[in-house]
Amino acid sequence: MFRFPGPATYMTPLDFYLLIDCTGTDPSLYSLKGFVTNEKFYPTIAELRAAFEAGELAMEYDQTLDASWALVDYKPELGVRDLEERLAPSTLEIGGKRYKLDKENQYVEYMGWSFYMSFSRTLGIMFYDIKFKGERILYELSMQEATAQYGGNQPKAANTVYHDTYYQLGTEMGSLVEGFDCPWGSTFWNITYPSYNTTRVNTNAICIFETDMNFPLSRHRTGASNDYGFSNLGSVKGAGLIVRAIATVGNYDYMFDYSFHMDGSLEVIVRASGYLQSSFYYPAQAKFGPRIQQATQGSLHDHIVTYKADFDIVGAANSLQVSELVAVNQSQPWFPELGEFEQMEMNITYMGEEQQFNWAPNNQAMYVVLNPNATNAWGEKRGYRLVPGRSDIHLSTLNSPWSLKNSEFAKSHLAVTRQHDNEPFANSVQNINLPFAPQQDFSKFFDGESVEAEDLVIWFNLGMHHYTRSEDVPVTLYTEAYSSIVFAPQNFFDRAQDGDLLNRRWIEIDDDGNMTFNAYGVGLDVCPVVLEEPTALLGGVGDM
Repeated sequence: MFRFPGPATYMTPLDFYLLIDCTGTDPSLYSLKGFVTNEKFYPTIAELRAAFEAGELAMEYDQTLDASWALVDYKPELGVRDLEERLAPSTLEIGGKRYKLDKENQYVEYMGWSFYMSFSRTLGIMFYDIKFKGERILYELSMQEATAQYGGNQPKAANTVYHDTYYQLGTEMGSLVEGFDCPWGSTFWNITYPSYNTTRVNTNAICIFETDMNFPLSRHRTGASNDYGFSNLGSVKGAGLIVRAIATVGNYDYMFDYSFHMDGSLEVIVRASGYLQSSFYYPAQAKFGPRIQQATQGSLHDHIVTYKADFDIVGAANSLQVSELVAVNQSQPWFPELGEFEQMEMNITYMGEEQQFNWAPNNQAMYVVLNPNATNAWGEKRGYRLVPGRSDIHLSTLNSPWSLKNSEFAKSHLAVTRQHDNEPFANSVQNINLPFAPQQDFSKFFDGESVEAEDLVIWFNLGMHHYTRSEDVPVTLYTEAYSSIVFAPQNFFDRAQDGDLLNRRWIEIDDDGNMTFNAYGVGLDVCPVVLEEPTALLGGVGDM
């Protein structure tokens, strides 16, 4: 595929393709298969020349050389927004930093959380020994692969499958812009990696910051018939620690967020911005994406980002419980007039062996990694729930020749396996070149082993079906191109883990209408100001 060069080259494709057979490692056997242009295939140079001389290659649309429209700079031609000249709001740690760091050992502590961080040139950030209040939740949490598969009626779009670890995704985690990529006052860490017999340093490639979640962690108001309308009101501040990195692999900017919440929940979010890999526009190919510029089509594609979560819930002997919501017909003696009526209940089972599986339709199933031999004070098995967030998808095409066997990890929402040291990763960096015979075949992880009371690994996918649009120009927007999952305590504790937080407000109204307001000693420091009449003039002379 050919494109006009320049900073926005992915947005200015040309309608000319060379098809080359480069099977094997002996270049003397490589051969030209033909050319594609104007939606036609020409096996030989002679046939292409004949079509050109006959005027058959004229195109309805001419690609533009001007790429200014595709740059991420200020565009005054869009107009002026009132008050936009003012600095936008930002998260500030106004009470001081509430997390502790050991930079040398890449160790972090925050509000009961503790974990170690590592870095891989292929996978990026990796987390180990994640604990909450001294108990391990995860041995490992790491991104495994960022897959993108395209669709189209053109050679490039039709056969494009990217595995971004092949391009050393971790090394593309670049410097972050304070105040824009991360809040002002964030902690920034460098990453280092070997390259060509030297050590490279990407400065400020990871940021760590505490943020206001912009919603309370919990709250409740008890109504009453007094002047205030309530007898008590409690609200607990919502805050969390975020570890962030952005990897720009070619045209796409993947933002990886790991959010550690105050209640023991851990959220994983991935967002995608950057340039589309676009195609030359032909009206007859609208089913593969819309026209987004003069001669540019936004190519339809999937983004699938695969993660590994090695749980250790009260030890390594864990099971995966499935609680399915089912509708049943039943009668109850206190409603005799109804006879049988429909009611919902949980059908609780356990996965018996390794398998790939999908989220239940309508989210009518709960998946919990738990310890079958450990219970809380109420006799319930202690565990962590897998909570689907936004846009948890898998590949749309399950039998494409371009991802036939080398992308098995991207073909289901979830998978559970026994932990094995010889199965450390979902993919191999060489797999992108081996769609029919991958170096590592993820499907072979599933060989009938039991996953009951065993050391379990959950493999999960985040991503988005990218229905392209003109608003992807100049680049895709983080506001809608994102996906998430939450790991949340499920009977892991005896109660919600918000009662020990001082950042809260408790308001009570007694029977006489008197209000008691409890801030638990937490608030903004106030600088005392003493106002006095001046005793001397500036400069020492003259009258006012």
